[in-house]
Amino acid sequence: MNKLLTTIVLLSSIFAQEGKFAVSILDFTGEDVQDKVLRACYQQLETSLIESNRFTVIEKNKREELLEEQKFQSSGVCDEACAVEIGQLVGAEYLMLGEIIGFADLYQVNIKIINIEKGDVAEKVTDQISGGMGDLLNGMEEASREIVRRIAAGSAPQQITQQTGLPTVVQKTYGTIDVTTDPQGANILIDGVEVGVTPKTIPNLETGSHNLILNYPGYERLQKRIMVEDGKTIPISEYLVPKTGSLSILSDPIGATVYLDNFVKGQTPLDIPELPVKDYMIRLELKDYQMLERRITIQYAENTTQKYSLDPLPGKLNVFTSPARATIIIGGERYTSSSSGIATIELPVGQYRIEISKDGYEPLEKQVSIKPNDFGTLDINLKKIPAGVSSNPDMGFLTVNTTDGRVRLKIQGIKEVQRMPLEYFELIYGTYNLKAFGIGLETEKRKVEIERQKTTTIEMNLKKKQRAKAVRYSLMFPGGGQMYTGSKSRIRGLIYAGTFIGTGALLSKGISTYSDENKLLDQYQANYNAATSAAEIDATWALYEQQSATVNDAQTNLMILSTTLVSAWLTSIIDSYFFSGL
Repeated sequence: MNKLLTTIVLLSSIFAQEGKFAVSILDFTGEDVQDKVLRACYQQLETSLIESNRFTVIEKNKREELLEEQKFQSSGVCDEACAVEIGQLVGAEYLMLGEIIGFADLYQVNIKIINIEKGDVAEKVTDQISGGMGDLLNGMEEASREIVRRIAAGSAPQQITQQTGLPTVVQKTYGTIDVTTDPQGANILIDGVEVGVTPKTIPNLETGSHNLILNYPGYERLQKRIMVEDGKTIPISEYLVPKTGSLSILSDPIGATVYLDNFVKGQTPLDIPELPVKDYMIRLELKDYQMLERRITIQYAENTTQKYSLDPLPGKLNVFTSPARATIIIGGERYTSSSSGIATIELPVGQYRIEISKDGYEPLEKQVSIKPNDFGTLDINLKKIPAGVSSNPDMGFLTVNTTDGRVRLKIQGIKEVQRMPLEYFELIYGTYNLKAFGIGLETEKRKVEIERQKTTTIEMNLKKKQRAKAVRYSLMFPGGGQMYTGSKSRIRGLIYAGTFIGTGALLSKGISTYSDENKLLDQYQANYNAATSAAEIDATWALYEQQSATVNDAQTNLMILSTTLVSAWLTSIIDSYFFSGL
């Protein structure tokens, strides 16, 4: 307790030298001490300081309001640096930090007094109070009363002269400050009290040191100590520093030119540091891509990252058709070439299938690729359908092209197998199932739509059958590879399959017979072992020898059948690989 009272004396001596000082007390912290006890200690000290009329105490609610306005954020225990920052924000000249740590029936009280202007600890002391929580509260109450008593004894509003012992009143003096800022309109706070906005002349300020704070949206907060002189006007002119953030711009594709409020800043990817906090109009330009404009907001002390995907400019396609007035279908849209046979079509970037048609002509399909901001051309010459090919208006034509002469075509509803290529095969309009096949080729099935008086043209180039696939089929079942290969090897495949199936059936029956004969052998052996007379022994032995020979024959038969089964399987695999003709 003595150390704590000593600290209070030091505090009173510090504060009593020059009259009233702005003081703020942070919430007490503690270990193994209830929150309500910490709050009671805080309130006791605060109340005593206020009632002494020797301090300008910045109360907790006002302090939190000022910190909220400045968007101050703090986490954990407040150190000297944190205390200085808080004191500056709230306009305090001194800040008190209190900590109470409980040890069973002993409390350790730690007090720091921070000089905000100097940024250091004016006084620090540690004291111990024994007893319970009641003793702790009584100690803090006694300490608070001691603060008031010491202040009253140290410096009163009146001073006593040595000559007369009579009191003389100390007269207060006042001065004026004239505050201007660039930009104008900044909020002015004097000792934590808002007094207006710049430019402003502030009269009747008590002479001496004051804490000045200037706030303007989008600019750094400015704080400084000012001296007011008796009867003088002190000019104060300050340049406010804009708050800044940074901007990172990415684009797909890269290399786009970046404009910020119509000023060129560089090419993507781009980092722009120290941008004043405000809204900007950003514009990205890249050859062959559409211009992009966006509005962004730069946040204080933050890096804003923007990612943009640029859309390519559409391309144009000139389609020249012969004959003119042909119908063009592309991208689901229908166009018609002019009387001169020209159609100019604007299309987004991509791959397209174009259908060109006209009555009396064979339709045609083409694939085109549209590039950004490109101007392409396509020449189309439609073949005229020969007159008189079909007198039936419901008939259409099928043309099937192939690069392999082995391909044969089966058309649904048509008995004959068609040789390839097939040109202008006449069919009534409707949907048909096609089956293309050939020796050594994979079979392909396809549906086609035959339209009235139009020729449907398709390509059917079959894939070659694979030796590995034939082997895989033979592995799955003997003869499977030969059946897959084609007609020339199908007979072998049937032989392999038949041999495998027949041998498997005989093997299954042989296993059953062997099992039955073996059981009978076991019975004869048991009878032989049970015989007692010579006649019984001879008779049972003869039966046992006979049955043993039967079992051996059955076993030999099983081995032959198993060998045959495996041989058929292996032979089919070898045949599929070496003699498939693929």
